[in-house]
Amino acid sequence: MQESFELPVQFRDTTIVLPAELTAWGYSHRISVTLEDQVIIFEPDEERNYRAVLPEGQKPPSLEMVKAIAESVESVFR
Repeated sequence: MQESFELPVQFRDTTIVLPAELTAWGYSHRISVTLEDQVIIFEPDEERNYRAVLPEGQKPPSLEMVKAIAESVESVFR
């Protein structure tokens, strides 16, 4: 099961809208967010916080941007 949606992200003084997709993953789920042709996957950890996973070989985006996206994901899915 996959469901596409738009994720609003507050980054610095601007709100940007990123395409995202919710996917069932075993007994859990994953949220894939596309940022400038790169995919960042967020999955809940044991404490129900979201961690970012990058596909192997992909250049990581700025840590500040990943944190902003993670905060948006947590606000939507909590």
